[in-house]
Amino acid sequence: MTIRPTRRAFLRLAGVGGVGIAGCLGGGQTDSGGMAGDQPADDTGGNDADTGANGDWYTTELTDVRSGETFTIEGLTDRPVLVETFAVWCSNCLSQQKEMINFHEAVGDDVVTVALDIDPNEDAEKVREHAERHGFDWRYALSPASVTKSLTDEFGSSMASAPTVPMLRVCPDGTTTRIKNGFKSTDYLREQVDEC
Repeated sequence: MTIRPTRRAFLRLAGVGGVGIAGCLGGGQTDSGGMAGDQPADDTGGNDADTGANGDWYTTELTDVRSGETFTIEGLTDRPVLVETFAVWCSNCLSQQKEMINFHEAVGDDVVTVALDIDPNEDAEKVREHAERHGFDWRYALSPASVTKSLTDEFGSSMASAPTVPMLRVCPDGTTTRIKNGFKSTDYLREQVDEC
């Protein structure tokens, strides 16, 4: 019998104390674009200052669950990259990922999207099935605990709270910005990548 940690235990192991997983079935958006009741006190969820200091999340080799190819975020930065953390069970994440179809239709191959599954109870097959069922054709990978911890250390604990719909913008020069929590429209995302 395999014993898997609970989401709360995983977050503690990843060094993310006090993060709730409320709102996993939807929750409402706040006027500022964040998810009501889901944002930890230590996260602004807004446009943080750009940073060039990229940790393990940037250089760790990941495996695309759809193709089996390995990649690093750093290796994709010949164009802007959007990095989202999510979980298959998260309906807020699903809404954002459905919007990403519209976004990619608008920008074509000019932007790369990487979806990192942060739930240790989900495996590659579950994530691959999720992407295929919904017609999501960008990169999907499991986020190792070290990568999740690196993301939360650098960008705040809500990077490990899927219902807040966390996302980063990585520009070709390596400059990385945490963009707002909550649902992000195609127009908003285009503005963000145009700033690279």
